[in-house]
Amino acid sequence: MPDQDKKPVLHLLPAILTGAAALIASLTAVYVNVGHDKAAQPDKVVATPAPHAAASLPTTAAASSTPRALKLRLDRIAVQHDGSMGTTDWRFAVEMDGQPLFVFQQDDLDDTGGRNVVLPKDINSDVDLVPGKPSRIEVKAWRGSRLRLVEGEPDARGEGALTGAGALAPLAVAAAKPEKGAFILYFSAIPE
Repeated sequence: MPDQDKKPVLHLLPAILTGAAALIASLTAVYVNVGHDKAAQPDKVVATPAPHAAASLPTTAAASSTPRALKLRLDRIAVQHDGSMGTTDWRFAVEMDGQPLFVFQQDDLDDTGGRNVVLPKDINSDVDLVPGKPSRIEVKAWRGSRLRLVEGEPDARGEGALTGAGALAPLAVAAAKPEKGAFILYFSAIPE
């Protein structure tokens, strides 16, 4: 291949740094979640009583099913494909177990390397989780268009599970054809 057809390695640096940042964030989330699981292990140890004494002991099932209050916050959006040439406006709706949590507009999303990570401000909601029972998180997204008169079906969607411990893996939201819109949403769940 002639030298004039090669792109400089420096051209790839923003994409490499963005990927490295996403990898570090994912590994940090896994480390934190695994660390919290290990710390919670002593609480889950239950002594098995003798068969004759089982009727006289109180059950701890009611205590373990008490909802836990968390603040679910959207930390960042990694844009893989914005769905058009240039920048694109998108509107996202986040639901938990079929109930709406929040809806927000994100303008000028760009899939160009180095510009493809967005840090939304103040996108959060209070949620109650039952320990041991995961909640289904669904994200629906509509691409902004001046020609759209009727809202209709979402252009992209994705879903994940928020565990009773408050862990949520990065959530992929994509259109049927990813080049029409594909994003990864990073959430954090903070105990209140």
